[in-house]
Amino acid sequence: MSLRARGAITDAVIAVVIFIGSAVWGTTYFNRFIANGGQPEFYQNYFEPAVMVACGKGFVITQGRQIQPLEDFLQRRRDDFQCSDLTPDIQLGTRNLYQGAWIYLQQTVGWFWWINGISWSRMGPLFGLLFGISTTLAYGIFRLGMGRILAVAMSSILVVAAAALMNLPNLRDYAKAPFTLALVFIVGLVVTRRVTTRSVLALSAAFGIVLGIGYGFRTDFLASLPVWPIVIFAFLDDKLWSRLWLKAGGVALFLAMFLVVSWPALNTVYKEGGCQWHVTLLGLQSPFDEPLRIAPAPYDFGYAYSDGYIAWTVEGYAHRMAGLERLPFCSHEYDVQSGAYLKSIAASFPGDMITRAFASVIQITELPFLWWAAPIPNWLPDFYEWRASWLRPTTHRGVFVVALAILIAATASIRLSAFLVFFLAYFGGYPMLQFQTRHHFHLEFITWWAVGFVLHHLIREAWGLRYSRPDWTMVARRGRQSLLFGAATLALALASVGAARWYQHRQVTALIDSYVGAEKVPLNLADNSLASLRPFEFPQLLQVDLDQSVCAPNTSVTFRYNTTPIDGDLSRTITLDRVPASAGLTRVFHPAFKLFRTVEVSDATPGCVKGVYRLASPANMPMLLSATVPPDWSERPRHQRLRDWELGALGRMLLR
Repeated sequence: MSLRARGAITDAVIAVVIFIGSAVWGTTYFNRFIANGGQPEFYQNYFEPAVMVACGKGFVITQGRQIQPLEDFLQRRRDDFQCSDLTPDIQLGTRNLYQGAWIYLQQTVGWFWWINGISWSRMGPLFGLLFGISTTLAYGIFRLGMGRILAVAMSSILVVAAAALMNLPNLRDYAKAPFTLALVFIVGLVVTRRVTTRSVLALSAAFGIVLGIGYGFRTDFLASLPVWPIVIFAFLDDKLWSRLWLKAGGVALFLAMFLVVSWPALNTVYKEGGCQWHVTLLGLQSPFDEPLRIAPAPYDFGYAYSDGYIAWTVEGYAHRMAGLERLPFCSHEYDVQSGAYLKSIAASFPGDMITRAFASVIQITELPFLWWAAPIPNWLPDFYEWRASWLRPTTHRGVFVVALAILIAATASIRLSAFLVFFLAYFGGYPMLQFQTRHHFHLEFITWWAVGFVLHHLIREAWGLRYSRPDWTMVARRGRQSLLFGAATLALALASVGAARWYQHRQVTALIDSYVGAEKVPLNLADNSLASLRPFEFPQLLQVDLDQSVCAPNTSVTFRYNTTPIDGDLSRTITLDRVPASAGLTRVFHPAFKLFRTVEVSDATPGCVKGVYRLASPANMPMLLSATVPPDWSERPRHQRLRDWELGALGRMLLR
């Protein structure tokens, strides 16, 4: 048997052991989570098709009112359900079956329930299976950059990772992990292996199949669609211009397999809508600035993590730009209009999009140092306390380790180091679309891969010194190559954000000038001046003018809304915490929605408030944003910034 074959068998045996061990571990954790009174959250009330699959009825739902036992089960008022409770006269069908976008997730749960019984609390083996697959795939990814011992060590670290375990009981979110890691493993294989027709075509088909199935679990896998064409054409172990026929064939095969496999979900999303751009718009709201460590600009894209708030924003955009007066939520037309609104934001604010992507990359590399506490009480408390003593946050350890790994890779191969930069920018950057841990916990492997890669090369170089002295000429040449690559990468990053911000500066200036210069209608809020407007004429852009030289320090402006059971209280308070250097009006702009009630200013001093207005005709304005425009507006930055990296002396020197 060849050495390579023996190595493959060894890896296979290790992978099987890791899979079994981590699957048992994941099952045990889920069962303990349930025993401790934990409540998984994965939109269980939508899993009626899974129940029907388990009962042999097919991918259908009740036509009309659900029977009481089924309703109680889906609303989690009872833990289990018996198929015998489905009466013979129950009407089943596909009308209003919007769960088709999750078809593979629903079918997987249905098949599991068919085997194991329909119960929420007895789903531990399914969660353990997903956990075992994820850990095994992580081992494969680690093996692409290090030896077996280090790969096993890094995989073991992921087994006890707090972020992964905390998200494990939330099926719909955790199900992203095995598919994402499978895609990464396939990409790693095609980049590190010798180019052959068979390998490129086989891996292209595999990537398309995995992505297609993953799309049927979570539609946000669509974000990974551009990865394969970029990798195939830019990062194969071959010249960029060679074998173009093979590269084109690989991309075509990938797209064909993706379309075929994902079609049941893709067709549903196209016909019925999927709210994909809606979710991204939610991710641009100001509550995500803090987890991204973003220093806000004088404007924002919204302030409420609320479906209703985003829906009203999109409806207003659709009315202004397309003349639509009715836009059903999450319909196909809603997807079209929300996508168009998102494009208008990206086109005018590219600097902020790049800044948020950079922020996401930095925070992803810090994942091991952000989640170090025990995932549930009484789960190995001594171990997690010891683990916390090593991982409690310090100053950006993760980003420096990842940067060091890329520089080490550059000493051997510019192609591979460029691929690592692309991979980090893409997979680390796209979580900015909605930066919640449930969407990116599985990317913790990136930092641990860098740790293992650095250790692997340090150990290998140190071991080599036992037999021969280093060739200092070669060391110097490789060092220069690495430093030049690092400098070029840094320069490209700075140039991209600088150019985008330069362009954005002009766009933001024009947008705010259009607000300031627009014709206004004075408002008398005491007699509810907005009451005569029809619902689809909202949002309206309000303007409150204040003279801060007269107002008390830290004067606040509150835009008050009526509270609803679904969307809660959307009221917003804006505090003027800086006195402008020059005299003049401070203008506070705010888009008012149909639940708007009144404006309240904390300071009643005469002369503080100079006027309250609405724009007379916002019909031609694609974006109605909140903004605070002081008299010295021209001297202030018109972009978001990285709080920890740009507000210091070095950051101001490099990126201002």
